[in-house]
Amino acid sequence: MPEPYGDNNPIGYVTNFFVTPSHRNQGAGSALLEALKEHARSAGLEGLIVWPSERSDPLYRRSGFQPSQELLELPLDAS
Repeated sequence: MPEPYGDNNPIGYVTNFFVTPSHRNQGAGSALLEALKEHARSAGLEGLIVWPSERSDPLYRRSGFQPSQELLELPLDAS
């Protein structure tokens, strides 16, 4: 994504990460997330960002993801 600051390192956005129901609660999600983190490190990313579902939030937090103080959100009224 273009940005005006030349000294920023790239950030990875985690999207569409899921484990099929038959493989849940067996470590598959943790293993996939660890592989993703290793890939991101080797690619030189500064960090990863995710918008977790209520169900996936504990997985991401166990893996070291933390809430950000920097994000602002503006919900737009659909009407």
